[in-house]
Amino acid sequence: MKREVQALIDAVADDKIEHFTAETTQAKFFADPDGTMAPLAAFMRDQIGEDNLAQASLKLTDTEASVRLELSVINLPLQDTKTVGKIMETDEERELNVYAVIETPDINVSGLRIDALAPATTYVEQAATADQSLHDWLGLQIEKLQAAETNKEATDVKKPAADTKKK
Repeated sequence: MKREVQALIDAVADDKIEHFTAETTQAKFFADPDGTMAPLAAFMRDQIGEDNLAQASLKLTDTEASVRLELSVINLPLQDTKTVGKIMETDEERELNVYAVIETPDINVSGLRIDALAPATTYVEQAATADQSLHDWLGLQIEKLQAAETNKEATDVKKPAADTKKK
């Protein structure tokens, strides 16, 4: 599945992308990441089969986190397509890939992690392998988030109680 870079940029700007949105809690996501992401993966496969550009989002309702699957020509979030036009030849036709995106302040300094899972056609034709890649990727992100939570608790500096005695 290919797209001209400018056609992708225009489609994003004109919101000519198929969207799917789901919600869950962080606890449910951590307990069953594959299950919570399965509807997003199925949606992406359907859209690839119909030759549509697509974005599927999972919002964790009790945190500032979201996880997405996106079809794109480069590992930048779709909302950054203006940057794509600055770093790529816009008249080139490029292969579309499925990217996994997580946005949360706790993932890293930038608050964003994006990685390619597979070329769009491979994502459909080799679904089991693609699902394993997503499973592995989700596991790594959850480990990072859990470590950040643990480290935050261990390193938070507690303010001392106000000293009421005068010296």
